[in-house]
Amino acid sequence: MKRLYIWIGLAVTLLAGMLAGCRGGNASPEKEKKREKIEIWTYFETDAQCSALDKVIRGFNRSQNSYEASWKYVPMTEFTKKLSMAYTEKALPDLAIIDNPDMSAFIKMGLFEDITGFLKKLGVKKDYYPSLVETVSYGSHMYGLPMNCNNAALIYNKKMLEEKNIDPPESWEELEQAAAALSTESCSGFLMSAVEGEQGAFQILPWILSTGENASEIGGEGTEKALAFLKRMIDNNYMAGDCINMSQNDVGRVFAEGGAAMMENGPWVLPMLDEEGIEYGVSPLPADKISSVIVGGENLGILKGKNVEGAKKFLEYYNQDQVMQAFCQEAQILPAKMNIEIPEDTNLKVFKEQMAGAVVRSSIPSWNVLSKQLSQSVYQMVAEQKSPKEAAFMLDVQK
Repeated sequence: MKRLYIWIGLAVTLLAGMLAGCRGGNASPEKEKKREKIEIWTYFETDAQCSALDKVIRGFNRSQNSYEASWKYVPMTEFTKKLSMAYTEKALPDLAIIDNPDMSAFIKMGLFEDITGFLKKLGVKKDYYPSLVETVSYGSHMYGLPMNCNNAALIYNKKMLEEKNIDPPESWEELEQAAAALSTESCSGFLMSAVEGEQGAFQILPWILSTGENASEIGGEGTEKALAFLKRMIDNNYMAGDCINMSQNDVGRVFAEGGAAMMENGPWVLPMLDEEGIEYGVSPLPADKISSVIVGGENLGILKGKNVEGAKKFLEYYNQDQVMQAFCQEAQILPAKMNIEIPEDTNLKVFKEQMAGAVVRSSIPSWNVLSKQLSQSVYQMVAEQKSPKEAAFMLDVQK
């Protein structure tokens, strides 16, 4: 019995020592250091976008011990409004993933931190598409890191076109003929988004520029021709008039459900189509005189007066080729860096090829005014309130 007491005493002593050791380990400055929070706002909403962003944030949080990043969803239709309200209420996040044409206005408002020197060290001007660098710049200064890029192409249901023995259309005339042959009571031959705001403007503008209309002189004969073409597509029921209420993701969902044979859309909808098992193809957007698409994508901007150093660390992490490539591959969007390759057999190939001649919206005079008017012009034509000529006139912001 005495020996048993001795063993119990030794065990208690050993256990106490182990507990003390554990407490001592937890008290180390490295482990007890509280991580600084980094809040990121984004309007990403597809499963692929959210999953890809989750992985970037988890990777960043594991890569260091000083900061802990998290993200908050803000609907795209409310994003700029919420950001403006947060500015006046002094409730801004540390980082914003913002639609690249919206960045210029907020730079002028003073929301974003000037990180020119930091971005030069990262090699942004050398490694990124010049058109994307333009979207984060104001004068000679830079205020954000391009995160990804995209544009719109023609996405078509292979089975539907094959059944009618139709090749992917390359011109407006071919598109109209194909849409006529493919349209039924339950399926639009073609569909696009003409919803109010940037999404509608992003999809309407390529048709205008395709006529050869100068981007700085929108509202002329080319604009009238493009609007007349879109109105004819709607009037003939080749395209649903409800396009004025559809976001780009709405259009993607209609297509995935078999409600459209062809659509104008971006690469972010491709994961949705893959999940639904749709056999689809991607081809350049049909052109009138010239092929023209608009630069889309997101920028990462650091909000002034917030956790600037932590946000810079996040940008440094995302700037790594393997991180950007993994994010873009899962989200089905193009990397902002020119040197990052994409697989030859991917449906992203067409979008990458179209980047060479893509137009930056913020380079268009009075873009903030024009972007609102573009969707309004289509809406008023659908509502029979204006003719294509009258709708084109309202887009002449220089008049």
